[in-house]
Amino acid sequence: MNFKKLRRWSYNERIMGVVFILPLIIYFFVFQLLPMGMSLVISFTEWNLRDPMKFVGFDNYISLFTDQLRYPRFWPSLLVTVKYIFLNVPGTLAVSLFIAALLNSDVKGEGFFKVAYFIPNVTSGVAVAAMWVFMLDPQIGLINKVLGTEIVFLHTVETALPAIAVMGIWTAMGFNILILLAAMKSIPQSLYEASKIDGANWWHTFTKITVPMIMPTVFFLMVMGIIGGFQVFDQMYLMTGGGPNDSTRTYLMYLYEHGFRYFEMGIASAMSYILLIIILIVTLFQFKFIPQQYDK
Repeated sequence: MNFKKLRRWSYNERIMGVVFILPLIIYFFVFQLLPMGMSLVISFTEWNLRDPMKFVGFDNYISLFTDQLRYPRFWPSLLVTVKYIFLNVPGTLAVSLFIAALLNSDVKGEGFFKVAYFIPNVTSGVAVAAMWVFMLDPQIGLINKVLGTEIVFLHTVETALPAIAVMGIWTAMGFNILILLAAMKSIPQSLYEASKIDGANWWHTFTKITVPMIMPTVFFLMVMGIIGGFQVFDQMYLMTGGGPNDSTRTYLMYLYEHGFRYFEMGIASAMSYILLIIILIVTLFQFKFIPQQYDK
């Protein structure tokens, strides 16, 4: 064996590998790592994009948590975000699991339904928001026509956030359905055959075999859904502008306002890192405690 040729070939392969991933490395450092580092530095300053930066240490973080006169919407916006997560994530998982189970039972036209459910996931957020604003219109909206009512969904405190959460379920469930369906397809058929021999009905098979076998996938989708829920912004910004009475003003929307409406870049950067810490804590909590429930 020619070891010199082998080493030279291996070296050339490594060089080509580096060349191929170099654009991604440059993108990561220039458009991901560098902005994150700059944002961290800005979070310790007072800066309005016009005047020079003024170092203030941890004042921005402390003020956000304690100064309710200057930042009265900090805690309410975080609460709205948590409410949205509780409305959206369980609903998305439940609906997606139900539809995936139906598609897994040899339904005719499975391919068509998968494409149909997935289309909202790849449709422009602006187009989806505009369509749902029309559908929720109290006079001419399809939903009110079907219900025979004239409910002002997006301009009533009690219904605005649930209405947007329902739209979020409709938008996100296509991705979840495909992932759950792929997990269901990987379950050994021998388990289902054994359950039929034992006389199990559809419900027993679903709850005792299907759900336990796909629980890691459900856990993954739950984690990703919660992370996405903390970052929800475009629906509220386009459909309600945070109203009525701040009932749909999420944390990220409040961050955006401080950064690009009030030009308080230090406060906005501090809010972004607070959000990062919150997401990190919630995610670690899920990985620490929730999988233990699956093993019981």
